[in-house]
Amino acid sequence: MDTARCRRLGHRCLGPALWITALLAATAAARAGAGGQNSRHDCRLWRSSHGLERVEIANRLGAANLLTKEHNLAVASPGATHSLYNSSDIRRLCAFQ
Repeated sequence: MDTARCRRLGHRCLGPALWITALLAATAAARAGAGGQNSRHDCRLWRSSHGLERVEIANRLGAANLLTKEHNLAVASPGATHSLYNSSDIRRLCAFQ
């Protein structure tokens, strides 16, 4: 739809965008409700952990909450010393848990 017609129609041009946004928000809310309890528990564990345990928990939290990896195609390996996810992202996630 062209912009002149959208200005005349007003809010009706936003209909599909609002519908898609609402659908995405509902999906995210359902996912958060289902995994919220596990994330809270993992965040508590992550805060008190160190070393390899902290890396494993961070990777689990990052994967469960669809965080962005530091390197797009990186894969977790047993005994890895660095998390696949940025620690600031994990801190931000756990701040709300």
